[in-house]
Amino acid sequence: MNGHAAHTPDRLSFRVLGPLEVDGPDERPLDLCGGKPATVLTLLLLHRNAWVSTEQLVDAVWAGRDVPASAQNNLKTYVWQLRRSLPEERIESRPGAYRVHVLPGELDADVAAALCDEARELLSRRDAAEAVNVVQRALVLWRGAPYDGLTADATSAVDRLTELHRALREDLADAQLLLDRPAEAIAVLRALTEEEPLRELAWARLMAAYRQVGRRHDALAAYQRARTALVRDLGIEPGAELTALHQQILSEESPAVLPTPVPPVSSNLPPRVRTFVGRGPELRALRGATGVVTIDGMPGIGKTAFALEVAAASGFETQQYVDVQRGVSLPSATGLVILDNVEHADQIRHLLPNDPAALVLVISRRRLSDLDRTAAMTLAVLAPDEAAKLTDLEQILSCCGGHPGAIRQLVERLRNRQPWTVARMAARLEDQSARCQALGEVLARFDAAYEALPGPVQRLYRQIGMTPRFDLRQAARLTGTSTSDAELMVDQLMDLNLVTEPAPGRFELHPIVRDHAGQLLVIAGPKAELVA
Repeated sequence: MNGHAAHTPDRLSFRVLGPLEVDGPDERPLDLCGGKPATVLTLLLLHRNAWVSTEQLVDAVWAGRDVPASAQNNLKTYVWQLRRSLPEERIESRPGAYRVHVLPGELDADVAAALCDEARELLSRRDAAEAVNVVQRALVLWRGAPYDGLTADATSAVDRLTELHRALREDLADAQLLLDRPAEAIAVLRALTEEEPLRELAWARLMAAYRQVGRRHDALAAYQRARTALVRDLGIEPGAELTALHQQILSEESPAVLPTPVPPVSSNLPPRVRTFVGRGPELRALRGATGVVTIDGMPGIGKTAFALEVAAASGFETQQYVDVQRGVSLPSATGLVILDNVEHADQIRHLLPNDPAALVLVISRRRLSDLDRTAAMTLAVLAPDEAAKLTDLEQILSCCGGHPGAIRQLVERLRNRQPWTVARMAARLEDQSARCQALGEVLARFDAAYEALPGPVQRLYRQIGMTPRFDLRQAARLTGTSTSDAELMVDQLMDLNLVTEPAPGRFELHPIVRDHAGQLLVIAGPKAELVA
């Protein structure tokens, strides 16, 4: 099948927060045959609505085992079995790739993220009772390890969902404290700090809960346990928030019950990236900034992570994160707003607060030149010394070209493949096909940018993947057009940060972009393009 069905498919329920399960339109479980077909569907759901190459599927199905010569034919059989099990034609195909069509709200991981946003909004309005209900609806979706059965392919997604699960439990504790249920909150927070002893936010909440019920000694003991863990495992002292709370409790003369209210939740920002590095000049440029600031860059370059660092240093007491693709409205009073995944300016004009003292960070993969803004920032790759803070493996650094998302994915892949040696990783990175498999999740992020391009520009993008540098005459020859027409096409690629212009009239592709374009040329391009 190529393209979606003409009518709206019947709704299904895909559950990946544990062993894979799918319920049909009648809410009855579907028989997915288990085993390798289930692994295929799990990987497709990991990259829902995006194309996944047959090589990546084969690598997932036979992870850690010898791949048989019949693997491609076996894969077709597994897809055929899944198509028999799933109503409608949910699994689409094109030469060398498959994808699964998932409607909004059908995947439990997406539902959990939306419920988390809803709970944060309720907490910001101090509607704690309803927030507890919403958080519990989200938590009950977890049945085990997310994307069970996948290995390195799902590392980043599993980390995000694990972090989401922790954040939901912290929100549950906040709501319980607002409802004057400190014992319930303490039970949740003690479990969290035992599981994640380096999580300072959970320790701070636990100390505040002990303090609320007059257990001053327990609050101080919790601080000591937190400090011991941080110094032992990370070699650092507790952060400013934890230290300030500790000093406040020490300065209190009486251990009597203190009617200290839990401060209202004023931020729904996602967690910051622990391994964030670099961007010093950009962060300094936005210190004290107000107005509308656009942040663009290629997929995976760290735009959202950068915005969260700006927010952390901004000092705004009220902060709001909005994924524009979900269409969430803003509260009336907001000091800092992060608008993420913006495709065009018309999507967000109605969301911009009418407050000159507010700061709005608009994140997009394209350059939003038609938006009235006070500043614009395009994030480039990390400098060599900054990238080296993420890994000291030269083989990874050389093939990633300072792309932080790619570096992190390869480091995690090596860490989670214990039998692998650095030499084996280096050998895989030298082969483009194997390298593209290893970078599968990062490369998949470029698919949306590619699919937003007109057909002729897609063709040019696939072809220039064969060369790191080109000029307008070469682009015109590849497209069979005039240089002026080729220039318009190149401009569209530059607007999406897929091409840079290091010198006037000379254009360049980043190594990760080149791998993505080259992969598309093999998978999606006609054979004549590859020959040309």
